[in-house]
Amino acid sequence: MYTEYDPQHEAEAAMKRAAEAEGADRQRLIQLALAWHELARDLRDEHARSLGSSRAQVSAPIAPR
Repeated sequence: MYTEYDPQHEAEAAMKRAAEAEGADRQRLIQLALAWHELARDLRDEHARSLGSSRAQVSAPIAPR
């Protein structure tokens, strides 16, 4: 999945803005940062799974005991 946004960078930027904000704006920005962070984590996990599955196809089978 290609996106022009870097979710990790967006999460960090939202947290920096939240640190400077107050009240409802602060809470909204924290929730936004958490959403970006979750997206970044999901993309990393998806990427790791795709690498793992391609490596599993190349690796030799494990002999049964």
